[in-house]
Amino acid sequence: MAVLPLDHWIQFLPQKPPFLFVDHVLELEPLRRVRGSLLFPRGHRIFESHLPGEPLVPGVILIEALAQLSGIALVGAEGKPLRGYLGEVTRMRFHRLILPEEEITLHAEVLQAFGPFAKFRGRVTVVGELAAEGELVLVRK
Repeated sequence: MAVLPLDHWIQFLPQKPPFLFVDHVLELEPLRRVRGSLLFPRGHRIFESHLPGEPLVPGVILIEALAQLSGIALVGAEGKPLRGYLGEVTRMRFHRLILPEEEITLHAEVLQAFGPFAKFRGRVTVVGELAAEGELVLVRK
């Protein structure tokens, strides 16, 4: 069996541009953990009306990016497409503002999987500095 490039797994997400917020999959241990990256260039449409004159990546977009990345961890080695929904966000803390052109690294680790539910610990870093962290639950359909 050929080894597939890590970015291959992005295609299994139901989200598509412009609402796809994972650019690259950097590491993947199916059903355990995943690491990916994201970069919003200056002039990206998310900055159009979010704090005009002071472009910042919205926290809600970081949460969505973590949820999307977490979904990739649930695809599993068999590569079946996943339809999941964000069911809960807890203990989300934002530690640092993220500006356009900053490389964002997303980390998601499965804490617990039970039935259709999977609980993740998510972290967002920029140049190794913690930007956000929290827990989220995905519900698989």
